[in-house]
Amino acid sequence: MANLRVPTVGSLFVLLCLTIGSTCEGREPQSTQQPADLLILDRIQSTVADLQEPACRRDVNRTLAAVRAREPWAMAMFDASVKYPAGVELGARHHLGGYDACVRDGTLVERPVRTQYCLARVTLTPGRFHVRASTGRYGAANASVSVRWAVCVPAGCAASDVVRLLSDATGYGVGEDAGCQVAPAAVVVVVYDRLQIVCACVLLLFAVMVVCSTVYGAGGGDAGRRVKASPRSGALVAVLRAFSALDNLRKLAQVSKDDHGLGCINGIKALAMVFILGGHALVFMAGGPLLNPGFFREQSRLPQNAFLLNSPLLVDTFLLLSGFLFARLLLLELDKRKGRLNYAVLYVFRYIRLTPAYLAVIALYATWLPQLGDGPLWRERLALEQSRCRASWWLNVLYVNNYLGTDRVCMFQSWYLATDTQLFVLAPLLLYPVWRYGHRVALLLLGTVTGVSIVVPFVVTYTRRLDPTFMVFTDEVSDLQANDYFVNVYGKTHLRATAYLLGLLVGYLVHWMQANNVRLGRRKVALCWAVSTVCGSTAMFSLTAFYTWLGTDNYLYNALYAALHRFGWSLANGWLVLACVTGHGRTLKRILSWRAFVPLSRLTYCAYLTNGLVELYLSASRRTPLYASIATLTAESISHMTLTFLLALLLCLMFESPIHGLEKMLLSRFRPNQPGGTAEPETNSLSTNNTHSTSEEA
Repeated sequence: MANLRVPTVGSLFVLLCLTIGSTCEGREPQSTQQPADLLILDRIQSTVADLQEPACRRDVNRTLAAVRAREPWAMAMFDASVKYPAGVELGARHHLGGYDACVRDGTLVERPVRTQYCLARVTLTPGRFHVRASTGRYGAANASVSVRWAVCVPAGCAASDVVRLLSDATGYGVGEDAGCQVAPAAVVVVVYDRLQIVCACVLLLFAVMVVCSTVYGAGGGDAGRRVKASPRSGALVAVLRAFSALDNLRKLAQVSKDDHGLGCINGIKALAMVFILGGHALVFMAGGPLLNPGFFREQSRLPQNAFLLNSPLLVDTFLLLSGFLFARLLLLELDKRKGRLNYAVLYVFRYIRLTPAYLAVIALYATWLPQLGDGPLWRERLALEQSRCRASWWLNVLYVNNYLGTDRVCMFQSWYLATDTQLFVLAPLLLYPVWRYGHRVALLLLGTVTGVSIVVPFVVTYTRRLDPTFMVFTDEVSDLQANDYFVNVYGKTHLRATAYLLGLLVGYLVHWMQANNVRLGRRKVALCWAVSTVCGSTAMFSLTAFYTWLGTDNYLYNALYAALHRFGWSLANGWLVLACVTGHGRTLKRILSWRAFVPLSRLTYCAYLTNGLVELYLSASRRTPLYASIATLTAESISHMTLTFLLALLLCLMFESPIHGLEKMLLSRFRPNQPGGTAEPETNSLSTNNTHSTSEEA
């Protein structure tokens, strides 16, 4: 107890000097010194005359007088404002104050002054702080410290007035882009634009159809039998039943026939999606408000965490599965129909299968997203996302948004659908010659194209002096679509094709092995497992070197990793798929074919679509910075995954499953009525079966 010191008036005065940015030389603290809050008020009072807006000057004077009088509404405003940033030396950048206390008055007395919550960018004086925690690519930046500083001021103050008030009161440099959110008026008149009304009507229509169809399907009875008995009403009944939530729930959980040994794909898809969602959650938390962002820098140096930092490789797992399933099923159809396939119909029905649910989510982004909640970062993030979707939604539905309009991409994860669709369109150009000309040509053609896909990332990475892959640093991932690597490199098809092409090769090998009843010996199987394990582990965990001793400035190493890590990971996954499908991985096949994986596997496409909503909502509505630790990040990630799959279930029941049912009806129109017809039925069946695996990502 002898070393316990009670804060003196002098120490408080020193703290106050740091707060308001004054020099304090030659001043001696007096016992009659005013309290710190009154000194701050005096400092603010001295700047009122310099404010531009008359309404701002009036309301600030009124608020200051009310604070001195300790009126509840004014004290709530004062309390909601940040007086001094805390935790800056540990890397904390977001000082959010009290958002709800500012825009939602908790007192019973009506505020005579309407308020606004402003989050300014403040550059703290160099030398005043020493950031001890390494948070960025090159460690701590001690030359200057930029923070977000929250203040609650009268709504009559323009952005320039807010900058003047904060800069004069603190003595620090304040940016001109202080984003403000005004508290709602007592009587709020909500005006909806045409797009919002149209979107709401369409969503309501689908919801009503789901409810009516579910009630009809659950009711059954004589009325249902009478309708079914009428031939003319058969189509109407089929349409109505396609929207039944009960029927579609049963389909989600139903285990399909495993005629070709593809049951293990369910487990691979489900597990890959779970880890991808966890990786997304961590990226958004790393780029959001944190009390200790240095924690991410410390954890990125540990090899065991590489599988979360290297989640792009898990995305490649889906690309490989897409290529594998497309090759496997298309080659079967080519065998059955002797090469006579209608590829145009295949492409059309894939588009119909994927686009409605995708378009529904895009419409939600472009219309209602900013109205779904609020928070300190809400307007600046959600309004920006809405403007991007309104400007570039048509690029998304054309599946070219990974090359065009990359500076305003709608939905950060939407690059995957464009990449996968482009590869899907090009795949038959490789698969038909493979089927037509036999084994040697197949290996030569697919091997050559895969080799080219490995060389291209090496050349691009080395010549453009790029990172080895997408690197997660807290100061570079606050907005993924402002990250240069993510926008200009990450989603390009010519840089992501290796996994898909290896998937085509694996699909051909499985087709050839099953057609010729080829079995591998135990030694060959053991060797393949050993090689694939080494390749996959090296590709995944060697990323840690770029976060530690190697860095990202050696562009030869960057290029080698960019070229080889996708190949190594895809090689490991390709062997896993081949072994399980051909019966060379019996134990793993039983595990991956577990029935519990089936519904999760079928929800992966909708989870891919809805995950962005979850991440944006949770990051933009956060009121306080998060303290990062293993326990908190694990709990947060699990909650993000759970919410994503719940929204995915809703989207699936409202759009994906009904559209799938309607597609089957449409496909039946193309089926021949007698033997000897064209090949459309099987081809269309291929399109329907394949889309569950050719459109997922993270």
